Formats: sequence, C-alpha cells, structure tokens
Amino acid sequence: MKAKKKAPVVTEPDRMTEIYNVAAQLICEKGFDATSMNDIADEVGITKAGIYHYIEDKKSLLFGIMNFGMDRLETHVIRPARAVADPEQRLRTIINNHALLITSGNNARGHNPITILIEELAGLNPAQRRKIEQRKRAYFDFLRETMTKLKTEGKLKEVDTTVAAFSLFGMLLWLSHWYRPNGRLKKEQVVEEITKIALGGLLRPTARLNRK
Repeated sequence: MKAKKKAPVVTEPDRMTEIYNVAAQLICEKGFDATSMNDIADEVGITKAGIYHYIEDKKSLLFGIMNFGMDRLETHVIRPARAVADPEQRLRTIINNHALLITSGNNARGHNPITILIEELAGLNPAQRRKIEQRKRAYFDFLRETMTKLKTEGKLKEVDTTVAAFSLFGMLLWLSHWYRPNGRLKKEQVVEEITKIALGGLLRPTARLNRK
C-alpha cells in the first residue's frame, strides 16, 4: 500500500507573500476601493476569516504590501546600488535592477507589489502614509544624490536633478502599465531598452562611450 503524499506545508511568511502578491494584482486591476477582502480570499483559496488571521484590516493589508514592495526595492535595487562606487555605474544599476524587478512579476500581466507604491497611497491612514513616504523619499534622495555626483563630474546633461529623478521614477513605474511577459520583447530586452533610453537622456555622450 502506497503511503499518501503529504500536502506541502505553507509557512506564515510564504502565505503572507502569496496574499500580498494576489492582493497587489487585484488592486492593480480593480483599484483599492473596488477590491474586497472576499475577492482576495477567493483568489488565495482560503476563507475570509483565514485572511483576517494574517491581516488586521484592508488598510493594514495595503500598508503591508507597500512595505513588502519597499523591502524588495531595498534588497534588489538600493542595497546593490549603494555598493557601487562609480556614480555612472550606480545609476545604471538602479535603472537596470528596478526595471528588472518590475518586469519580474509573478502573474500573466507582470504585476507585483511594486506597481502600486505610488498610485494607492490615499488608501493608507496618515501614520502609514508618512512611513511609506519616508521610505520612498530615502530612495529618491539616493537617486538624486547619484545624479548630483554625476553633474559634479561633468557627466550629466544640463538637467535639473530633482526633475530628472522624478521623471526617471515615473518612467520606471509606468513600465508596469504596459509591459506584458508574452509580448514581442523578452523582459531582458525591455530592461535594456529602458536603460538605454534613460541613460541616453541623462548622460553626456562622452560619459557613455565605454559603457554598455
């Protein structure tokens, strides 16, 4: 008699990650107000009561998703970039890794929790909003400082670093609205194109001659 296979054990961190990813997908598609806890529970495959075992309320869920997204940015984008001394290569690392993170979503449309960091802040309470905005601001300041260093070295075009940083963020975040994993270009090709366009608009030609 064959022994029955044990069902895979889902740990709390794994379940939280699943809930965040599923909720982020639904919020991206339907909007925060139109997404119910029942919708999320149905997609995850547990009861609404089961969702409330992990999540206190809907605002806490949104806050958790945004913190999770910022944690991923810290791990995959900010921390690796801080380890790069050369500001030009650091900027390239930021753009490349951020674009790669956005295009490495885990569903058919390529969404992941990063994609709602900007658009759904209104769904947070004031204290939660301040915390997320502080984390976003730290990332923004890091990017702008990198551009300021490039300007000091004469490698940046005559652009305002604040405007340039906001514009670059907008370019990266909008990627989640149009990128499709089953599109004509592979994600690596899309990331390469985004990096070329961004650096082409920011760096002086002489600063890019020996970089690819």
